[in-house]
Amino acid sequence: MRPLLLLPLLASCATVPPTSAPSPLPAQTQGEAVPARTWVQPRAVVIRHATVMPASGPAIEDGAVAFAEGRLVAVGRSAEVVAPPGAEEVDGTGLFVTPGMIDAHSHLGVYATPATFANEEGNEATAPVTAEVDAEHGFWPQDPGLQRAAAGGVTSLLVLPGSANLIGGRGFPVKLHFGRSAAEMQFPGAKDSLKMACGENPRRVYGEGRKMAPATRMANVAGYRQAFALARDYLNRWTDWEKKKAKKPDEAGPPPVRDLKLETLAEVLRGNLLVQNHCYRADEMAVMLQVAKEAGFSIRAFHHAVEAYKLRDVLAKNEVGVATWADWWGFKMEAWDGIPENAGMLWQAGVKTVIHSDSAYGIQRLNQEAGKAMWRARESGIPLAEEEVLRWVTLNAAWVMGVEAQTGSLEPGKMADVVLWKGHPLSAYARAQRVWADGVVTYDAATGPVDMSDFEVGERAGTSARLVAQPARVPTGQDLGLEAPCDPVKDRACAALLPVSEGACTAFQGVTVFTGSEWWKGASVLVEGGKVTRAQAGALGSLPAGCREVEGRGRVLTPGLMEAFTGLGLVEVLAESSTTDDVLQGGAAAKGPVHAALRAADSINPASALFPVARLGGVTAVGTVPAEGLIPGQSAFVATDGSLRRTPLALHINLGLPGREAVSGSRSAVLEHLRELLSDAREYGRRKADFEQNRMREVAASRLDLEALQPVLNGTVRVVVAAKRAGDLLAALELAREYGLKLILVGGDEAWQVAGALAAAKVPVILKPTQNLPRNFDSLGARLDLAALLHAAGVKVLISTMDEPHLTRTLSQEAANAVAWGLPHTEALRAMTSNVAEAFGVEGGRIAPGAVADLVLWNGDPLDFASRPLGMWLAGRQVGLVSRQQALFEKHQKATATPR
Repeated sequence: MRPLLLLPLLASCATVPPTSAPSPLPAQTQGEAVPARTWVQPRAVVIRHATVMPASGPAIEDGAVAFAEGRLVAVGRSAEVVAPPGAEEVDGTGLFVTPGMIDAHSHLGVYATPATFANEEGNEATAPVTAEVDAEHGFWPQDPGLQRAAAGGVTSLLVLPGSANLIGGRGFPVKLHFGRSAAEMQFPGAKDSLKMACGENPRRVYGEGRKMAPATRMANVAGYRQAFALARDYLNRWTDWEKKKAKKPDEAGPPPVRDLKLETLAEVLRGNLLVQNHCYRADEMAVMLQVAKEAGFSIRAFHHAVEAYKLRDVLAKNEVGVATWADWWGFKMEAWDGIPENAGMLWQAGVKTVIHSDSAYGIQRLNQEAGKAMWRARESGIPLAEEEVLRWVTLNAAWVMGVEAQTGSLEPGKMADVVLWKGHPLSAYARAQRVWADGVVTYDAATGPVDMSDFEVGERAGTSARLVAQPARVPTGQDLGLEAPCDPVKDRACAALLPVSEGACTAFQGVTVFTGSEWWKGASVLVEGGKVTRAQAGALGSLPAGCREVEGRGRVLTPGLMEAFTGLGLVEVLAESSTTDDVLQGGAAAKGPVHAALRAADSINPASALFPVARLGGVTAVGTVPAEGLIPGQSAFVATDGSLRRTPLALHINLGLPGREAVSGSRSAVLEHLRELLSDAREYGRRKADFEQNRMREVAASRLDLEALQPVLNGTVRVVVAAKRAGDLLAALELAREYGLKLILVGGDEAWQVAGALAAAKVPVILKPTQNLPRNFDSLGARLDLAALLHAAGVKVLISTMDEPHLTRTLSQEAANAVAWGLPHTEALRAMTSNVAEAFGVEGGRIAPGAVADLVLWNGDPLDFASRPLGMWLAGRQVGLVSRQQALFEKHQKATATPR
């Protein structure tokens, strides 16, 4: 791309050193009447005999950390650290200590929960440039997500405006104490940031939504350039006026008219604001570097930046950081080339790398996301050390916020932002036991956050306390005798994929087997003709001629994982309607809320790029589900090679808010509509001949819809009802009893409140274990230990990602989180295998003679980030564990970059 032409106004000032501020006060000082609160540590603390991971260097075994008056005093070997006078002694034996987690990209407080109009403060989407607004002024300190973030070990976060605008406004640096106002929670002394966004979002909001500029990326860039050209002129006018006033005060005249928008941009040009740039594509990052050079400012970090690996050498040279995700990708075209090795490749090239959340859920698991990114990089041969990865969510994130001198590592003199963990912090099994910010406890696993949100007091106080219930012990795969996954950096062969073989017979010898119900060690499994023919303890003995033997020592064989509720196969790119077949569009949507005859199977794309990615997570089969309406239609059972296994799998019904939206009415109207429909379908089944001769009264659906409901009424097809609120769950049970429906529930955020009724009715529940926010008034009782509570009550649990189909591969991470919150490890595996097969009456989910041979061979505990599938068999046929993402990694791995 040719260089940008400099505007005449900027020709003599391409770069500008910081100068004194102009007379108008910066916008962020307007709130100083309510200053940042001083949080006083009541008593010195020393944690001893823990594994201390300071982020500034390697881990210290049998280490200690001491802090007093809000500052770290000493970090080192336990025997060498002297306790401050009167210190509380905390025994850290078997535990880990890290700096507080820092999220460099959050919208907590400005996109708060519950997600109502009243809480949507993130985007001032009234003009493409709104530099004058400040996230601080929309920040709600009572957002319940803040308490959840603290429970995830977070002590600081950068709250940014959304990405609707080219320039969205100032960011708000937060120290995660619980204050009454935004000002009380402001990170003391931190610089403000400016949020900018390139790419699809401004184009979609303004060009597509309002038929105005910017409608193209060309107009995006023109918008930035024009804004900073005006800011330069504004800065020059103020500078000229100040000079005149200093020389001849009587002749200077009145100051220029104050413009908050241009004032903010002028502060960027002075170097007083850190530019945080939402940008996905590599080519756009290159353009934005040109824009910044022309205007005379620096970009602190590119955020999201899923293609940053393509430009990593340039980013390293320009000392621009990257705040990205571990593996979120594909939800829009500019995210299509996201790969899980992105963070590792950036680090290897010398880029300041950060894992961020951009999510009220993800912020609770920054440590897990960093762990995932580490293991995917190691599998690719990038020799990442744990201390480097820990910096991605601590010290490097502090640098993005400009506060690395104050926090982000455990070093004497820094803020006492400390987390005590049970379990390795980079594992999905880890849970924060206690969190200190400035030496003050903000979360304790025994009691929960020190101050619950006002939204959750009163009747919800008991529920909120139970949200943090600590299981007495979290069993992991190693407790079951599973070997820890090997380290591919030290032993590349241990994580190497098995070559794909076309043989019809495969024998697994000496493998640890999960049968779908129990574990066998040193077992053997024989697969012939697409089925398991033998499964036993010990060796198989003689094998059929030509049978391939697979060495199982140190490896784990499981049934293929099954995702019960996804759009996989119906969706390619969520934001591109031409690639989505899970929702109704145009005339079909206008038909009405009932689409019982609609079959997901008719829209399955067997060549979807998402199937190979799902296989990389060990997923062999999915329930592919249509999405919208009162009755969206019939799901299909699909293997992850794209082949159709069964249709229909189930009929789907939406209660709660989606049901209300579908009928434009109340919950009562939803149930009235369903009863009328099911009654009409029952009558139709009895009087088909009368219907054909037009001798029936008017009915509530088409003939095809009524026909599709017949197997539902006779119990041969399951009904999956989506509902979250306890009352809606009970309504679903009553509907099932009234019409004899074979019911499965999905969502179930408040299912623990009616667990006894669900168990008595033998109704399974599909749930996503990491969903614990009061997203709306249907989910006020959402909690992380839901799976454990339902299992303990006798309810069959099915675990799902229930999210973008691009994240199907994270199914085992959801299960690991359920384990961390009390679900037995074996039950977590059942929830993705045999429970799914039994609930839907499909083949799969077990390893036993006669069972379909959908199998996955792992190099360790299937729920551990460090594990990966080494081989996969669908109905006995080995399939490749490769994807377009892997091809992208291999292509760009060869690109020029500065190696460490």
